[in-house]
Amino acid sequence: HGGKGPRAYEPYSRMGDLLNQFGDKVQALDAYKEALRLSPKEVQVLISRGNLHQSSDGYFEAERDFAQAVKLEPGNAAAWSGLGVAWMYLEHANSTGRPVGWDFDSYDEGSIHALRKVLSISPGQMTTLSNLVLAENRVCDWGERAKHQKLMRKALKDAVQKKHSFAPPFHAFEYGYSPKELLINTKWLSYQIEQKVKPMKAGVPANSAEAPDSLERVEGKRLRVAYINGAGFHNGTTTSRCMRSMFGHHDKKSMFVIGLPLSHDDKSPERADIQKVCDGWVEAAALTDEQVAAEISKQQVQILVDTTGYTMKQRTETIALARVPITVSFHGFPGTMGARFIDYLFADRYTFQPEAAAFYREKLAITPYTYLINSHRTARREVLAKGGPTREEAGFQKDDLVFASFNQLYKVEPKVWGTWMGVMKKVPNAKLWMLSFSKAAYKYLEKSAKAHGVDAGRLKFDAKFPTETEFLIKRHADLFLDTPLFNAHTTGGDVLWAGIPVVTLPGENFAQRVAAGLLASAGAGLENTLIARTHDDYAALLLRLAARPNALAKIRSALEAAREAAPLFDTKLLTSHVEQGEKLMWEVYAAGEKPMHVIVHPRV
Repeated sequence: HGGKGPRAYEPYSRMGDLLNQFGDKVQALDAYKEALRLSPKEVQVLISRGNLHQSSDGYFEAERDFAQAVKLEPGNAAAWSGLGVAWMYLEHANSTGRPVGWDFDSYDEGSIHALRKVLSISPGQMTTLSNLVLAENRVCDWGERAKHQKLMRKALKDAVQKKHSFAPPFHAFEYGYSPKELLINTKWLSYQIEQKVKPMKAGVPANSAEAPDSLERVEGKRLRVAYINGAGFHNGTTTSRCMRSMFGHHDKKSMFVIGLPLSHDDKSPERADIQKVCDGWVEAAALTDEQVAAEISKQQVQILVDTTGYTMKQRTETIALARVPITVSFHGFPGTMGARFIDYLFADRYTFQPEAAAFYREKLAITPYTYLINSHRTARREVLAKGGPTREEAGFQKDDLVFASFNQLYKVEPKVWGTWMGVMKKVPNAKLWMLSFSKAAYKYLEKSAKAHGVDAGRLKFDAKFPTETEFLIKRHADLFLDTPLFNAHTTGGDVLWAGIPVVTLPGENFAQRVAAGLLASAGAGLENTLIARTHDDYAALLLRLAARPNALAKIRSALEAAREAAPLFDTKLLTSHVEQGEKLMWEVYAAGEKPMHVIVHPRV
């Protein structure tokens, strides 16, 4: 151990910083530990160690370090910021918990307090503002929403002037950005990724598939398509659960399908099912980005399909590095990636509007029905059975009209909430059923309901249901209320499969139009009945259906009757549309043309 004296800790602190910089987190932690043994009250060392814990998903350890730092130095913005972020993550990891030794009922409330503290100390911290908006959205605290949205727009403009993106692209959907702003934000993130991989590009081996006539020379003339997934096709991702059956429906005579998981095997049935039916499989979790790109060349991949995009466990650098004729964004990220290294984006005729083409950097592959494939018809047949929990067991009376919104709470914003409350006020037997993603959200939503003149007892919050009974319980909802800011995507397919009609209002951007594509693919003419045109139309439609329970029951019966034959749940049909889109992309490439929009015919 080192010597004594007031600054004896400094060499260990600097050593920890250097080791952390070079990726040796274990020894960096040892160095910080020794620094704090020598001088336990060094706030900067506590912050450095807290950040290191945070980067390794050690949020409880990070919380301890940051909490100690703010108690030692209450005016330290970096310590409060770290504590706020740690509490944000701990809410997800331990949603029933609360910060020990603090006067908060939930981690969410603690996080909001800490992040506001940062802005009171250092008002220009835009990353902190971004985190604060996320935290507020998750509990439906809308007190400063309008002010914050203006600041978020300004922050994006300021970042773009420096050739930077501002918001994490998936979170940008909740900031109320326009399609143009969403494009600008992702464009500069993709530019940063391009610059990062530029020095490595020359080291990626050539791919023989880059020759336009390569399909004529590969074995069996089967188009070699690789699906890459940052989360490793884990069952914790909606993408894997939805696409579980898709891989087995590819035409083996014309397609050679390769799975490229970039995370370790979670031993889930979803991943096992996908791996079992792929023609090739490359375990890439332990590979560097350059090694993944080299493997793509070795596998002679002709079309590389990114099923992650800018979402959980993204490793977009692998796409930017790959030497491959065609790159495609599919299913993972609901919008433009703004990248020169992505050629195509799969969409459907509802999610993509021709007049919005300028707000996409990719060319579009347009499918006739929803692009959002699911596996319900094979994987979730329990909903077709009789029985299951009764309506009373689900917590409702026979005469209740049960409105439901099972979307994440950050998708709910004041305007649509006001509309729901207005309808509830006029329909006294209506209840609103939501999922309790946050303890703190109850307080804000119950308070808001009272302010709108609605008894808070008419709101029902439930924790997530076990998978085996989830749809059997949820089908007691009479009508699902979609969120215009950010539609139900996977959840939309879930509730339609459970036989619940969905009312949606399409917006301007891709993520705001997905539910319309789901409804149009569900059969029974639902696109003519349940897709609103304006916000006033949305409110009037809810009131009309609430006042006509017999008409609502008929819509439900039609939805259930169409379910087995509906394109929405015909995974084989939807897979054939994706396949046809990929073949059209290859035809364009083989003809020596640049990527162009391709439209898939309903019968392929």
